[in-house]
Formats: sequence, structure tokens, C-alpha cells
Amino acid sequence: MSWSMQCETRSIQDVSFRRVWEGRHVFDAELPFPSGVTFLPAAHYAAEVASLPAELRIEDCAGRPIARFAAPKDEVPPFTMHLALTGRHKPAVFVTKDGKTRLAYIGAIPAGFDIRARTNLTSLVVRPGGGAGTMKATTSAGVGQADVRFVTRGRRGELFNEGGRLFFTFSARFFGSVLGVGSIDPAKPEEGVRYEGQILFDYGDGLLRNDLAAHLFFDDEAGEWRGWASNFSTGNDALGTRAPGGLNAVWSRECPLRGLCVMKAKTLGLSGMNEDPSGVWDAAAGKWRLLVSAFTSAGIRAQMLESDRWDGGFKPITGTVAEDSTGTTIALAGGVWHCLAGSVDRAYYVYSYPDLKKRGRLSMSPEPWKEMKGWPHGRGWPAFAELPAGCPSKFLLLTMDRVNFPGMPTPNWTYGSLSIYVGD
Repeated sequence: MSWSMQCETRSIQDVSFRRVWEGRHVFDAELPFPSGVTFLPAAHYAAEVASLPAELRIEDCAGRPIARFAAPKDEVPPFTMHLALTGRHKPAVFVTKDGKTRLAYIGAIPAGFDIRARTNLTSLVVRPGGGAGTMKATTSAGVGQADVRFVTRGRRGELFNEGGRLFFTFSARFFGSVLGVGSIDPAKPEEGVRYEGQILFDYGDGLLRNDLAAHLFFDDEAGEWRGWASNFSTGNDALGTRAPGGLNAVWSRECPLRGLCVMKAKTLGLSGMNEDPSGVWDAAAGKWRLLVSAFTSAGIRAQMLESDRWDGGFKPITGTVAEDSTGTTIALAGGVWHCLAGSVDRAYYVYSYPDLKKRGRLSMSPEPWKEMKGWPHGRGWPAFAELPAGCPSKFLLLTMDRVNFPGMPTPNWTYGSLSIYVGD
């Protein structure tokens, strides 16, 4: 009996996953700025330091300094100095010497100056000073990656497969984060991931924002890229001032999967606070369904919402689940939707669609949280894919751990390393 014939009685918790790749990027996955762009508010700037004192500084077009970042005095040259900007969040300065990278310090942008202004793209620049040599500006996969979700095509949640690769979004982590795009060859998952690009968001207020935890899909019927994202850019480093509702609708006529893309965004107008959206169009119900991690008095819990429109009007149709939830995902397997969520329980729970009845948990060897215990280590993201015919495995799971980059001050969200699992 085929998987498709069994799918009414079986579920993806019956799949045994084994890890085939594990990795973490530390400034070794990067892409150049687009032509004509001299400054990005979420980017990686690096220079070789031959002698001290040395610095990297943000300047305006007249050469006036906006902010200065000194090379640490406790490192003996030569070494590489890195400046990582993530929008409104505080800049991080790293040092690489003898193949090892460490955090030097967390910097600051002067009060009253917003580096996210769109006009800065061609009016600001980062330049080296003192003993720092030629400066290189790139977008980056960060010192850690998190919040992984596969990009889909159409309204049913089928995988987006282009050039023989599956695409996914992730949080490129520094001290703060920015939305990155990666890809995997499903025929050779043991080769790992490839960094493809970066996405910023435009609310129509003249700022380029770094929202995260997105689900992107190409809507064949509308002929445009659409999706949902968590509006972390409206908060601060402690995430204490996020906009009401927590989620935005995002869209673009331009493909957002390679290089730098700016997608338009607007609030979904939800009540309460929510994050980690994953959505599909349910033709049988005639509704858009959106699985979210909802903030409740009991903690963060998975909940199903629905609406007549993809970009607003969503209301709950289920109560919240009993278990702690993160990375809420609607996954298509055997023509059937399943609901997944990570948990503080160090488990990836499987729920039925759309009523969120618990069916079990995913089986992984080794488990991504290893020997780590308690919050937040079990709260990973289960990005699930049913692979195309001809691949060596039937299923693929992309996930992450929550090991923060060493030396980061708290609170921070710099985790972690990525892992690829396959299953049959």
C-alpha cells in the first residue's frame, strides 16, 4: 500500500528521521550588495586590521562620521574585524584570527539616527580607518541560523522547487537578526545548505525592516509572491515593544529568493500577540487557514486561524493546544496536511489539520537538542518536506538547535546550527 493510500490512518510521526548533515555559518556564507547600493541596514562589513588603532565607521556622502566602531585593543594584529548591522538592533563587532571568530563587543548607533531609512542605500557608506585595510560589504548568513521554513508554490503548500533545489527562509542571527534565504539539493542533502539571499520589508514608512519567522509562497493565481512574517522589527533588543498582533502580510512581484529583495508589508490586524505563521488555502472550506504560535496566559501555544482573505480578517477556529509551541508549520505529505510544532518538551509534536488533535511526535536520530535540557533548547523549528520522485529519500527535515554564539550578552537570540535529516 502506498503512502498516499495510507495517509488517512498514518501520519508523519511514523517516519524515522536520521541526520545526514550539520553545520553553522560564521561569516563564510555571504553575497555582494546589489549594484549601486553602498549601505544596507542589515549587513556584514569586514576589514583586515594590520595595526592599531583601527576602526570601521559609518559615514554620510560628505564624509561626516555617523558612528564609529573601534577595533578591540586586546587582539594582536593581523586579524579580521567584522561589523554586523541588523536594523534597529544593536550592532555587533566580531574578530576573526587564526580561523577562530569571537564576539568583541556590542556597539551602538547614535540616538535619533535610524539606519533603516531607505535613503541611506545610496547616501551612507562604511569605511575603514587607521590600521584597517580595504573594507568588504556583503549580506550574510550570520553567526547562527534559526527559524527555518520551506518556501512553497501555489496555495496548497507544495514545495517550491527550482533548478533542482528546495528553498527555505531562516533568521540570519548576529546580536539581532535579519531574514535570509537558503536552498538544499534534495537529491544530495548530505551536501548541506547554500546561502541564496536576504529579504527586507517596507511598511510604506520609508524604512527597510528586518522582520523574521516568515512563510513565503508563490501564488500562481495572483501571479505574485505572498506570505506572512513576524513583525520583530517593531520591537527592540529585548522584544518588548512589538506591534499589536505580531504578524504581517507580505508581498512582492519580484522573486525574493536570490540576492536582496524588499517586500511590501502590512499588519494582519490580529488581536493578542502571535508569531511563526504558516498558511494554506483550503479549497474545501473556502478559507485561508493560518497556523500560528499564539501568546496566551499559559504560554505560547499553537492555534489555527481562518479568513476569507490571505491578508487579513483572520479569526481563531480552534482552541490552543496544551503543549508549549514554536515554529508552527503546516506540512503537506501524501496529499494530506499535518501540523507541526517545536516545544520546550524537547519534542516536535504532530497535530491533525485543522483541529489540532495531538497525533504524536517526530522520531529523530540523534535528536537536535542533544543533551541540552529545558527552555529554550527544545523549541526548534521542524521544516518538513515530502521530496520529489527520484530522490534517494522520501522525506526531509530541516531543523536547528538553540546553542547561542559564545560570549553574547543576554537577552539574545543568536542560535544556532542547522541540521538536515532524511526519512523513509
